[in-house]
Amino acid sequence: MKTASIDIGSNSILFLALDENGSVVGNEANVTGLGRGLDQSGAFSQVAMDESYEVFRSYHKLCLDLNIEPSDVIVTATEASRVAKNAGEFFNQIKQDFGFQVQTITGEAEAYFSMLGVLSDRNISEEFITIMDIGGASTELIKVNTQSKEIVCSFSMPMGVVRLNNWNEEGTRNDKIEYIFNNFQEKLALVASEKLYCVAGTMTSVGNMFLGHKDFVEQEVQGLTIQVSSISEMEQQFEKLSIESLLSKFPFLGKRSQTIQSGLFLATKVLNKLNVKEVYISTYGLRYGTIFAGGIKDEYLFRR
Repeated sequence: MKTASIDIGSNSILFLALDENGSVVGNEANVTGLGRGLDQSGAFSQVAMDESYEVFRSYHKLCLDLNIEPSDVIVTATEASRVAKNAGEFFNQIKQDFGFQVQTITGEAEAYFSMLGVLSDRNISEEFITIMDIGGASTELIKVNTQSKEIVCSFSMPMGVVRLNNWNEEGTRNDKIEYIFNNFQEKLALVASEKLYCVAGTMTSVGNMFLGHKDFVEQEVQGLTIQVSSISEMEQQFEKLSIESLLSKFPFLGKRSQTIQSGLFLATKVLNKLNVKEVYISTYGLRYGTIFAGGIKDEYLFRR
């Protein structure tokens, strides 16, 4: 049977469908920015919900085209949905109209499923690796024993590309990043590594930009190794470009062009803080992990 998953993040909503052999038959990404303004309002904005609703409409059609029952799709929501006071109401509407059962998961579950996704890569040979997932509202760091598939250490820092955009507009970006780094100083020391494995849309986009592609070429991004010095150079090169210039140079970015400069800035800060020398880009993230796990156990669900 075909299986599918949807990952509802603070910046994007991702769809993945695999056939009975594990081959990808559906792979979509749409930026809706559910986490925009969340720190100020404590709720999803109407604009972001409207955009997200239309994305769910398109994923519903895609499921029907692939002969996948929407109620069978594994749908997870992460940091923004743990915070937004109107998340439950919005997801109830999505279930009613399209049949998708959204499950908001804990930060620990987010780390676990991301790990499962990354470790499906058979080219990983180290016994211990550290994984970084830069999202819209948070950045997860996960140290993993690849042999036992056990998480040695994981934590979520409350800074992501959407939040950085908001902080940059407020003029508080640098102060807030340093405050968070100070609060997580001991934990950061536990996951420091010369090589970091990076998942999710921000860093896969950085990988595709590094390759100079106008379209997203997943087979070339998966497994790509980049020196941190090159990422720092990219951050400096693109920090002053307009959104229009970024889109002209990298059309694949779409709405992610609004947050990619914050993504490069945040990535550079975290990589330098951890003394990383090179990054390995993985396109196998949380949505792969939830499919490989076969669903979400009750212990992984977030309770308000």
